[in-house]
Amino acid sequence: MDLDEVDRAILGSLREDARVSLREMSRRSGISDATIQFRLKRMKARGIIDRFTIIANPAATGYLVTAIMLVQTDNERHDQVVKALSKVPEITEVYGILGEYDLFLKVWSRSLDELNILINDKIRSVEGIEDLHEIVVVERAKNETSPV
Repeated sequence: MDLDEVDRAILGSLREDARVSLREMSRRSGISDATIQFRLKRMKARGIIDRFTIIANPAATGYLVTAIMLVQTDNERHDQVVKALSKVPEITEVYGILGEYDLFLKVWSRSLDELNILINDKIRSVEGIEDLHEIVVVERAKNETSPV
């Protein structure tokens, strides 16, 4: 679906602060409350807005370690690997990728020791994983949602 300037303005405002009131969004953008409400409902119905949520501060919730993992899978078990890894709560993102590896994971843990246990007990133990490359994040320079 094509988004017009009004839709993009609404999405941009929500991207900055999802708790902004319709009245405040209207004041800032010059778009009427009724138009904003109608457009939000329409974008939700059409699947443009997937969900309204929060982004918790990982350090404040105890998740101090972020790791990126690249996974090679057995072609015949690829779908089962994706399903199994998607069920692990500490894995927040699973992407199918092209190249030497098949999957890209974003993994959170409270410590390096916990990360090691997670890797050995919950990730490497998944049948169909052939190789795993772990990268521990030392600095988060930018972390945003997708552009609108």
